[in-house]
Amino acid sequence: MSILILFFRSLILFCLCSFAKSEIIGDLKVCAIRVSFPEDSALSTTGNGSFLTENLGLDCGVYTIDPAPHDKQYFESQIKAVDSYFRSVSYGNFGINIEESSVYPSDQNSSYTLENSMNFYNPYDSQEIQEERLTILFNDGLSAAFSNGVDLKNYDLVVIFHAGIGQDFSLPFLDPTPEDIPSTFIDQKMIEEYYGLSYLSFGESQISKGIILPETQNHLLFDIAENMFSDASNPCEYQYGLTGTFSLMVGFAIGLPPLWNIETGASGIGVFGLMDQGSNNGRGIIPAPPDAWTRIFAGWESPFVSQYSSTLSLPSRSKNNILKIPINDNEYFLIENRNNKVDSKFSLDSIRVLMSVNDEYPPYIEVLFDSIGSVKHQNGVITSIPNYDVGLPASGLLIWHIDEETISSKIDDYSINSNLENLGINLEEADGAQDIGYSSIFLFNDISSGYFGDLWFNGNLQYVLANPDYKESKPSFSNNSIPSTASNDGSKSYITIDNISAAKDTMQFDISNSITLDGFPDPNAHIKTVIDINNDGVVEYIGGLDSLYIGNFLLKDSVPKIFFHKIISDDIDIGITYDTEISKIHILERNINTSQYTEYSYNLNNQTLILEHETTIDSVVFSIIVNNIYNFKSKSDWEVYSNRVFSNSNSFGIDITNAGIQSDNFGETFTAWNEYSFTYIAGIDIDLDSRLDVILLDEEGRLHAYNHNLIALSGFPTTKTFTSPILVGNILEDNYVEIIGKSKDSTSIIILNNKGDELFNLSSGKQDDLICLSNIDDKNTLITESTVYTFDSKTNESGNFWSFPHGNQNNERVIFLAPNDTTLLDDKVLIRSYIYPNPIKDGFGTIRVESNNAKSINLKIFDLMGVEVAAFNKDLTECCLQINEWVLDASRLEPGIFFGYLTVSNKEKNSTKILKIAIMR
Repeated sequence: MSILILFFRSLILFCLCSFAKSEIIGDLKVCAIRVSFPEDSALSTTGNGSFLTENLGLDCGVYTIDPAPHDKQYFESQIKAVDSYFRSVSYGNFGINIEESSVYPSDQNSSYTLENSMNFYNPYDSQEIQEERLTILFNDGLSAAFSNGVDLKNYDLVVIFHAGIGQDFSLPFLDPTPEDIPSTFIDQKMIEEYYGLSYLSFGESQISKGIILPETQNHLLFDIAENMFSDASNPCEYQYGLTGTFSLMVGFAIGLPPLWNIETGASGIGVFGLMDQGSNNGRGIIPAPPDAWTRIFAGWESPFVSQYSSTLSLPSRSKNNILKIPINDNEYFLIENRNNKVDSKFSLDSIRVLMSVNDEYPPYIEVLFDSIGSVKHQNGVITSIPNYDVGLPASGLLIWHIDEETISSKIDDYSINSNLENLGINLEEADGAQDIGYSSIFLFNDISSGYFGDLWFNGNLQYVLANPDYKESKPSFSNNSIPSTASNDGSKSYITIDNISAAKDTMQFDISNSITLDGFPDPNAHIKTVIDINNDGVVEYIGGLDSLYIGNFLLKDSVPKIFFHKIISDDIDIGITYDTEISKIHILERNINTSQYTEYSYNLNNQTLILEHETTIDSVVFSIIVNNIYNFKSKSDWEVYSNRVFSNSNSFGIDITNAGIQSDNFGETFTAWNEYSFTYIAGIDIDLDSRLDVILLDEEGRLHAYNHNLIALSGFPTTKTFTSPILVGNILEDNYVEIIGKSKDSTSIIILNNKGDELFNLSSGKQDDLICLSNIDDKNTLITESTVYTFDSKTNESGNFWSFPHGNQNNERVIFLAPNDTTLLDDKVLIRSYIYPNPIKDGFGTIRVESNNAKSINLKIFDLMGVEVAAFNKDLTECCLQINEWVLDASRLEPGIFFGYLTVSNKEKNSTKILKIAIMR
C-alpha cells in the first residue's frame, strides 16, 4: 500500500485590489447563493453537477467531515462555523451576522442551475481564459439569484457555493479532475477588466467583490474516492473540511492580506496563520488564528512594549498579549505564546501517542473528533472549536520579524511575502533552518510549511541541533543564536530573549539588550544634546519634539522632565556656559532669514530655571563657545569655519575647501588631494603621535583618513558609505580611537577601528541621527535621538575625541592633543612598506614606508644587474608613528623587474626589507 499525501495548494487569486488600512470590526451580512450545473458525466470534474444529497464515496461513519446532504441547513452551519472562528480569533470584534445572513434558494434541497457545465468555468487547456470564466461564474450566480427575487443590496458579502469539490489541493499523483473550480476571491479589477464596469448592477445593488466556494473539500464523499484512495491504508485520514477555505476567503474579502506567494504557491508563514497554510489546520476544521501582525492590523489587538532588563510572563494567546520589541524605524519583533493543548496537558499528537499500541497510532481525525470539545450540529458539521490553536504542531513562543517598509510597499498587490529573501512577515524559526516556503527534499516529512521545531520552548531539541552551545541551558534568541536578532540588513540589534521556559499556558523569558542603556530606545525622547546642568560631572540630556525638556539618563522614568522652551525651528544649536553659581543654557534657532537666540539661567543652589532674555537676529548665525563665552558667527564665516579643524589653540589646522594643510593661523597652503571633493571633516589623532589627523567624507559617502602630512592612512577610503556627522573617540578601552557613522544605504550605525575595519554594525532607525559621544554612569556612550548605546568603562583620554558634529559641545572644532605616550608604541622600527601601483604602468609609482620611532630611512633601488637606479633618504625625529612617501619616476627606466633595499634605523636597531618592483609599458 502506498501512502497518499494531500498538499495544500495555492488558492487562485486574480488582480487583487488594494484596500484601506482600517479596523475590521462589526458583523458581516452574508448572502450565500447555491448554484449547480447541468448534469454531466465528465471525468475531468468531480460529481455530476448537482449538490450531494447522500454520501456516494467511502463511508467514515461518525468521523465523516462535512457529511451529506449538502442542503440549506448544511450551508447555514458552514456560515455558523466561520462566524464562530472569527468571533473567537478577533475576541468578539468581528463576525458574521447570522440573523441577517441568508442562504438561497430558500428551499432545503434547491439550487439555481446555470446554463453552462462545470468544466466551462475552469477549462484545463485554456488557462489564459480561466480568470475570465471565474468572473463569469460569479456574475452567472448573481444573475440567477436576482432573477429569482433575491435582493442583493441587503448584504455585505456574496458567496457563490457551487456543486462539486474545490480545485484547491494538489495530490502526489496526476490530478484526475483538473477542471474542478478553484476557490476564488473576485475583486473589482476583475469585474472592470471583463465587464468594463467597476461593479455589477442588479436592480439597486452594486456588487464589486465576492467569493466562489465549493460545496465541500471532502473528496471521500464522491464516487471518485474509490479510485483516488484505493492504495491508502486509512482513506478517512484524508478528509478536509470547508471551514478553513471559507475563513481564508472571508479573510480576503475583509482586507486581510495573503502571506504566501500567490503566483507560485510558496508558503510565507506556513501553518502558523490563517492567511497561509494555517487555514487548513486540523484538516480544515481548525483554521489557525491569524498571525500576530494580522490581528494587530485588523484592529483586534494592540501590542505592548516592555523595557529591557525585564523578566516577562506571557499568557497564551489572548487579547493584547503580544510583545513588541523595536529593532529600528521599520523593523520589530512580535512575540506571542501559542498553546495547542486540548486540555491543560495534552495536544492532539500527544493523545495519539498515549493511545498508541505497538507503535500504531489511532487515526488523527478520530482523535480530533473525540477530544477537542467541538460543537457539532446535528447535520454533522462542526460549528465551533474551543481553541483554534489546537491545530498547531506544538505549543510555545512564535517570534515574528516584521518589516513595515516591505509590507507598505507590497501590501496593495498582495505580495508581502512573495520574496522569501525579503519577507514582510517572517517567522523566526527556532530550529534555525528558515525553511518555510522552500522546496523540501523529504517527501514524507515535509517541514516547508512549518512544524513543531519552529516554536520556541525549553526542551526543543531542534533548537539545540542548531545551537549546541545551549544544550545545557534554556533557549536564547540573541545576537549569536541561529536564527539571530539581527535586522534584515544584517546589522545587529543586540536584543536577547533569554531563559525561555517550557511551553505552558503562561511562559516566562527575559528580555535584554546588551548594548543599550536601560529605558532606551525611546522614540519619544528626541534627544538634541547632553548637558551637565548643575556642573556636577553627571550629564543630563535636552530633548523634545515640540518643547525642550531636561531629562535624566539614569533616572529616566522616575525623575520628572523639566519642560522649559517652545521649539520654533528644527535647525537648533544648544550650548551651556558656567560660572560659580549659575549655569546658562543658550539656544539658537535658525529659520530661512532670521535666527532667534534665547538664554536660560539655572541656579545651582536652588535648582531653578529662569528665562533671562530672547532676541531675534535679522540674519542666519551660528554659535560657538570659546573660553566659556557665547559667540555668534555669520553664515558666511561659519561656512568657512565648519570646513576646518584645528589643533590645540588654533595654531595648526586642516581644511577641505582649499584641500590643504596650513600653519600659523592658516598662512601657507599646499594641495594634498585633487581627485576627491569632501563634504565633511572631523579632526582626531588617529595614530596617537600627538599630531592632528583628519577623517573626511567624500561626496559618495566614503570615509578617508589622512595624517598630519595629509598622507592617506592604511585601510582608507572605506568601501561602505556614510552620512554626516562622523564621530570619533576611544570608546572600547583599546587605546586607539573608533570611528562612528550612520550608513548611507541602510538603517545601521557602523563603528570602525582606526584601521578602517568594521567592529560593530548596529541596527538603527533611518531618522535616528547621531547626536554625540559622552560618558554616562562611568561608561563610554554613543547617543542618538532615541537611543543610548553603552560601551566600555569611561576613557580618561584628554582631548582626543570628536564627540559632536563640530568637535565638542561648544562647536570649537578643536582637538586638544595630548603629549606623546611612548608606552603605546610597538617595538618594531619598520611597520610595513610597499609601492603602489605595482606593477607601475603609467610612469610613476609611490613608495610608502610606515615606521615607528625611527631616526632615518634609506632606500636604494637596483635593476637585475645590480646597478643602482634610484635612492631615497630621510632623517626623522625619533617620535611615535611615522608615514613617509616618495614618488618614483619610472618613465626613464626600462620595463623589467627591480629590487629596493630598504633600511629603517633608530638608536638601537636597524630593520631591513627587500621590495620587489615591476615596471611595464
